[in-house]
Amino acid sequence: MRSLWIVAAVVSFSCQGVTVADSACPIARPEVQVAAVHGEVHELWDTTVADLAQSAKERNLPLHHPILGAYTSTIGIGLQIEDTITDLGEGRRCSAPEVIRVRLSLTGRAIHLPRDFADDACLIDLARSHQRKHTQADNELFDSIVFRFADDLRARFMTLFLDPAPSESAARQRMTEAASKIVEEQLDSYEDAKANVDTMVDTPEEVVRIRKACGATLKSQSSLRG
Repeated sequence: MRSLWIVAAVVSFSCQGVTVADSACPIARPEVQVAAVHGEVHELWDTTVADLAQSAKERNLPLHHPILGAYTSTIGIGLQIEDTITDLGEGRRCSAPEVIRVRLSLTGRAIHLPRDFADDACLIDLARSHQRKHTQADNELFDSIVFRFADDLRARFMTLFLDPAPSESAARQRMTEAASKIVEEQLDSYEDAKANVDTMVDTPEEVVRIRKACGATLKSQSSLRG
């Protein structure tokens, strides 16, 4: 799951009287600074095996192995943009980002354990160990996104063409809307990759380990998989 929040605090440096030969705004070559925050993972006993099975069925999600709970997280982003307003003359103005400060947060992180397991120490340990593999995989995926985010964002901006606007405020709005769209596109890759990472955690070896654990207790879940 992705929760996208964007805070665009724009600081303007005006360059009045500057002219550009082309009718389009100058290509942006912003400096991009990225900070990352890993949120704490909370453990919640707020669901049941039946609830999780029903949720998976409603969302048409395959069950690769017996149900051991769920791991959830969200990713958020804050943007602070310093721009330069360029006056092209004849009532045409452009907003070009000079510095983009990005704060990426992996938050809303929780392991949801079934209350059905509360009295079985073996199942509790099994569920925790499996869900921790998902949290670690999410950490690694998030770190990979952060590592390349500045270069990817800068490269995307260098392909962006914006038309001049009739005022500074309109030019700035046009630029911030474009920046928001670019960031959303960048984070789409996180959502796509996360689905693949979850599949990589649930390897055949991991499935065999789960099915054999705790005296093969979880085989009784087969009736929930229809």
